[in-house]
Amino acid sequence: MYSISTYTLRRGFMTLTACILLTACGEESIVEPVPMISPVGIWRVSEAGVSESTLRLASDGSFARVVADLSGRTCSSSSGTWRVDGESLSLQIVAVNNGPASGSETYSFAIGGGQLTLGGTGVSGVFSSVSAMVSCVDYGFGSWTGTFAATVDGFEIDFQVVEIRVDVDAGELEIDGSYVDGGDERLLKLQIDASGSLEAGVFTVQNVPGATETFYGLYHPDPGSATFSGFDTTRLSPPGTFALTAITPERIGATFSFRANPRVEDEVGPGGATFAEIETGRVDLLYR
Repeated sequence: MYSISTYTLRRGFMTLTACILLTACGEESIVEPVPMISPVGIWRVSEAGVSESTLRLASDGSFARVVADLSGRTCSSSSGTWRVDGESLSLQIVAVNNGPASGSETYSFAIGGGQLTLGGTGVSGVFSSVSAMVSCVDYGFGSWTGTFAATVDGFEIDFQVVEIRVDVDAGELEIDGSYVDGGDERLLKLQIDASGSLEAGVFTVQNVPGATETFYGLYHPDPGSATFSGFDTTRLSPPGTFALTAITPERIGATFSFRANPRVEDEVGPGGATFAEIETGRVDLLYR
């Protein structure tokens, strides 16, 4: 009969336990690398009263950045593509507004505690996660410049931009313009609504409940009149098209045309006009 000492049993158990912990006796354990946390999101770094920079890194590989000089009251924006290579974050810049063009920028980066740390030259620092992107328009340091014009009843008019409301993500755009020459004052309003985010495409007058990709136009040849409400596209299903060719929070390009009827039935415009024909309309605006 064989006897096995308590020491031998204990030693065998310890050896077996060690083998289990090491995955298999005689084999090297494999340590899986810890995956890098994705920098996708919207990040902002601020110095109160001095500067503020916001960077959006989208999951589709595109980026947008807005850099505001709060003390100098200037703002620039850029966009393009981004990629990660190890611990480096590279930005390939495609478009720049109000700033010097640059082909690419590379930063070291790290993520932790809800912050993105970028190291290197350029726009670096410790960025905090934020919920919404901004544009230079939000800071109000500049103004819309460019062309907003149309031929109205055969008369070429250059309108001065009064107000622009644009929300690319919500699919909304409104442009209000005015023309003043001595005692002659005229107003023009254009509005489009998309079913999703704003993209280049064609929007049409559709006076049908639930319609999508719609266009609304209003023209008033005498906004001070107490007896005439102006012409627009809400009555009699008039034709009208707004072709959006370029759109960002700071850039709008489009062509448009529409026929406008009296907003109020039986009203008559100046000189007995019963409609207004807006043709060869052009929008080419940039926020600077």
